[in-house]
Amino acid sequence: MKHKADKKESIPNDEFDPEEQSRRLIANARIMMVDDEPINMDVLMVHLEGEGYTRFSTVSNSMLALEALRREQPDVLLLDLVMPVVTGYDILGEMRRDPMLKAIPVIILTSSNDAAAKLAVLKLGATDFLAKPVDASELALRMRNTLTARAWQKRVSHFDALTELPNRLFFTSVLQRRMDSQSRQKSALILINISRFKSINDSFGTDSGDQVLIEFRNRLVSEFGTGTNAVVETLFGDAYDDLSVTSVARLGGDRFAILLPLKDSASVFDQIRRRLERFLVMLDQPFEVDGQSVYLSISAGVSTLTDSSTSVDLLINEAETAMLHTRRRSDAPFAMYSPYMDASARESLSMENGLRTAVESNELYLLYQPKVDVASDTVAGAEALVRWQNPEFGLISPVNFIPLAEETGMIVSIGKWVMEESCRQAAEWRNSGHPDFQIAVNVSIRQLRELDFIRVVESALSASGLPAEALIIELTENMIMENAEDSIVKLRQLKQLGVKLSIDDFGTGYSSLSYLQRFPLDQLKIDRSFISEVRSADERVPIVKAVISLAHDLGLSVVAEGIETEQQLAHIRGFNCEQYQGYLFSKPVAVDVFTELMLHGRRKSA
Repeated sequence: MKHKADKKESIPNDEFDPEEQSRRLIANARIMMVDDEPINMDVLMVHLEGEGYTRFSTVSNSMLALEALRREQPDVLLLDLVMPVVTGYDILGEMRRDPMLKAIPVIILTSSNDAAAKLAVLKLGATDFLAKPVDASELALRMRNTLTARAWQKRVSHFDALTELPNRLFFTSVLQRRMDSQSRQKSALILINISRFKSINDSFGTDSGDQVLIEFRNRLVSEFGTGTNAVVETLFGDAYDDLSVTSVARLGGDRFAILLPLKDSASVFDQIRRRLERFLVMLDQPFEVDGQSVYLSISAGVSTLTDSSTSVDLLINEAETAMLHTRRRSDAPFAMYSPYMDASARESLSMENGLRTAVESNELYLLYQPKVDVASDTVAGAEALVRWQNPEFGLISPVNFIPLAEETGMIVSIGKWVMEESCRQAAEWRNSGHPDFQIAVNVSIRQLRELDFIRVVESALSASGLPAEALIIELTENMIMENAEDSIVKLRQLKQLGVKLSIDDFGTGYSSLSYLQRFPLDQLKIDRSFISEVRSADERVPIVKAVISLAHDLGLSVVAEGIETEQQLAHIRGFNCEQYQGYLFSKPVAVDVFTELMLHGRRKSA
């Protein structure tokens, strides 16, 4: 086998005009020739060099052709058809059966004008023909057309059509090249998932969702960059051989990836934290969707490519595990992979499998926390709180299984059970001598956006016989603001049923007063974080006073959460707060204990 000059040109970061693209396409094209007559290949190289081609490899022994093809991976093969021992037919047929070789374009060189022979090689997968003796102009034209088609194939197969970022196929090949490099540089693989992106598609449509993804891509590239023009590198040269380059890719759906080179002189954690924190600042700016402001949050997982890394799949799996760990904890925007996460992931999978049958297996139950009338210090109603007692894991905190249920969509079936059981129990209490009793049920954003959610509420009220006005549906502030216009429509439908609506955890989100006036609310709950600031009856806590005053001005009643001391109760009583919840009266309790609380009429310590 004979090699000729193998010049490699660096690819700048700027965009190229068509002529420049064509020049680079030619200059970087790797051309292999297989012919048992070396002089024929010499003539072809002379013709092609005149057009600007520089990268050639030649094989005169056809028995060595397949081995050379696998090693060289050329952009185009010029293949003689009639050769001894191993013919062009044999080579072409084997190429189209080989996953490594089947995509390589093949231009057949033949002196035959036999239509049957041409049809036979077309069936085998030939790309084009050149008649011997070869005409230089025809050779240049067919080579250019073949390479242009090859470049387009690469473009389609290696890049995401929407964001124009490298796709999973290309990105994994980049990882593999980095891992195979003898001068491997320490790098971080960062996987990023957009939280609850499906809700944008569901609410605004996929076209609007696509626009959000494009803008998200722009912000991602603005912070992390690509270091080089990935499109140009892939189409017109060897891709991503520069180990100092940052690669940004879309792996599919709402998932993106970054391969970030790291400096040995600085902490890996600090390098990643600084970059992600700058990106999070960009996400603080809303995305405009159909005239509305939508805020995005992310979960990110990080694994590191080091000298000891052995597998691309393992590297990706580690980052995936860290990302899922981030999503389930919700107390940090990213996590770096640690081996203990594998055990945690297996436990989460077991928990997920158990959660799928929790309703049918009667493993879920409700506790009820009293909602107490401030003036009389007697029970006015309750908030229903779901708990899960699993045979394998024991009592599982809602902090652990509720996020999992929301992530997997199982919150829909669990929420339906909670709604039905809460209404049934509330109706029983009303019928046993507490006619004014009201039950509050928490609803997630996933439930609210279900098409049949209104029907689920109607069905629960009908089956239990509970009057609609005895049901209070609680929604968090951030939840209804995530897609305010759609929330308004759903909340108005619920109001038409006659149920009451309460906004939970008020003061911890980003609701605007203009939207707050448009929501058809009945009640506002002050988050416990504000109440905890009250340490004495005469202590000034202006936020609590302001929130209660605002709610009353909007015609809403107020519930204060987290009342644990007499001083805190006295404080909200002075502001005419209507109801409270908290350990001062009672923690969440089972049905029988709650029934006893109502029978006593007031807390025993009062």
